[in-house]
Amino acid sequence: MLDGPAPHSSDAAALHDTLLDWYRDNARELPWRAPDRTPWGVLVSEVMLQQTPVVRVEPAWRAWMDRWPTP
Repeated sequence: MLDGPAPHSSDAAALHDTLLDWYRDNARELPWRAPDRTPWGVLVSEVMLQQTPVVRVEPAWRAWMDRWPTP
């Protein structure tokens, strides 16, 4: 069981804003995060990123999506 008071919705909203600000300032630009990316491209990236560094996945992901742009 958790000790202490339950968090207030204002605390959650503040955390939400802080995280979004951090992401806006620090997020890496990755091709599968593009606004026009399809769910297929995101799924392929998620599978490839399992226990594989991003730096190795990015070129493989681009090659995969060039060859198989749809499921």
